[in-house]
Amino acid sequence: MILACLLFALVSGAPIQAQEVSLAQENSPAQNRGLSWNAALSTDLVYSYTDAAQIIQADSWADFANALGSGYYGGFTTLSLGFQGGDRDSAQLVGLIKMLVPYGVAAAQLSQAGIPVPFGLDISKLYVTLSFAKADLSFGRMIVNYGKGRLFSPSDLFSAVNLQDQALGRLGTDVLRLQIPLSDLAGLDFVGTLVLPPEKAVFGGRAFASLGSWDVSAMIFQNNGGLASLKAGMLTQALVPGGPAAASTEPSLIGSIDVKGNLVLGLYGEALMSIPYENYHLVPDRSSLSVVLGADYSFGGTLFCALEYQGNFGTGSPVGQFKADTSLFASLSWKLDDWTSTAGHLIYAPDIQAWQANVSLSRNLMRRTSLVVYTGASQGDVRSSGAQSGADNISLALGLTLRAAF
Repeated sequence: MILACLLFALVSGAPIQAQEVSLAQENSPAQNRGLSWNAALSTDLVYSYTDAAQIIQADSWADFANALGSGYYGGFTTLSLGFQGGDRDSAQLVGLIKMLVPYGVAAAQLSQAGIPVPFGLDISKLYVTLSFAKADLSFGRMIVNYGKGRLFSPSDLFSAVNLQDQALGRLGTDVLRLQIPLSDLAGLDFVGTLVLPPEKAVFGGRAFASLGSWDVSAMIFQNNGGLASLKAGMLTQALVPGGPAAASTEPSLIGSIDVKGNLVLGLYGEALMSIPYENYHLVPDRSSLSVVLGADYSFGGTLFCALEYQGNFGTGSPVGQFKADTSLFASLSWKLDDWTSTAGHLIYAPDIQAWQANVSLSRNLMRRTSLVVYTGASQGDVRSSGAQSGADNISLALGLTLRAAF
C-alpha cells in the first residue's frame, strides 16, 4: 500500500517535479547533471589441476612432468564499466557492468557449442533511486547486504558470495527497495524481488538502529518458495559453474536479528530462523536456525584478521548459502608497504570434510595499475550439506591478474 501511494504521488506530481528539477539544473554545476564514469580492464591467467595429488605422489621426474602437463588453462579478460549520476534530491542512476571474454578451456567449450564469439555479461548493479522528502525508492539490480558477517550471513537473502572472486564479493539481484530514515541513526528498509514471479516472490522489511558503538537490526521476510532458485540464479549471473545445494521450495516465514560493535575486538553475531507453513499454518517441526558469530581485529592499521563461525540447526533446510552443520572462516591481510600487500583466507566445513583456501600477493606497478599473483586450492564444495562424489580430489589453481584502471 505504501509503495502504491508513493508511485501514485510520483505520477500525479510529475509536471511540478520536472519543473523543479529544471530550475535546479539551471543553477547547478554541469557535472551534477551528467554521469561520472570509471573503467577497469583486467586479465586473469589461470592454470588449474583437477587432481593436484598426482603432482605430490609422482615417483619419478617423468611422472612429475606428466602431472604438471595434465593441467589446463583458462580465465577471463574483463572490462568493467561503472557509472553514477543524477541529483541527490530527486533521482540517481547507478551501474556496474562487466563484459567477460573467456579463453582457454572455457572458450573452447563455448565454441564447441556453436558460439563463434563467446562472451559473458555480468550486470552487478543497474538501478535508479527516486528521492522523496521522507523516503527513497529504488528499483533495478543492486547488492542488498543485510548481514554483519564477512562471509557467512544467512540474512543476506538477496545477495550471494562469489567464491571464485579473490575478494569474496557479493552479487546483485533485481529488487524493489523502499528506505525510510527515522533519524540519523535509525531507519526502515523494505525489499521485494523483481526477478521472481509474484507467486514465488520474497519480500519483507528490516528495522535498524545504532545504539552507542553498537549497530543492531531485526528483520522479517516472507518466502513464497522462490528463495532457493534466487540464490542459484545469482551464482549463474556471475558465470560460476554449479551452485549451492538445492533448498526446500516450500513457503516459509523468515526472521532474524543481528548486532555488531567494538569491545577491544570487533564483535558481531547473527541469528536467523525459517519456519515453513502449510495452508497458512506454521509448521515449527520443520524449522531451521542459523547462527553466526565473528570477531575481527586490526594491528596498527596494517595487519587485519577475522574469524567466523556458522552453525545450522533444526530439521529444515538452512536458508543461507552455506548448508553444512558447521562452517568456519578465517581471513588475514597484511599491508607490507604503500605498494605491496598480501592476503589469504580459508573456508572449512568439518562435517563434510570440504575446504577452500586462497593466498594472494598484490603489487602496484604504477599509478592505477596492479599485478596480483595468487594460488587457490579446494576439496569438495563448502556450500554443500553432504559429501559428494569426487570430493577426495584436491583442485589447485595458479593465477596471475593484471589490472589497469582508468
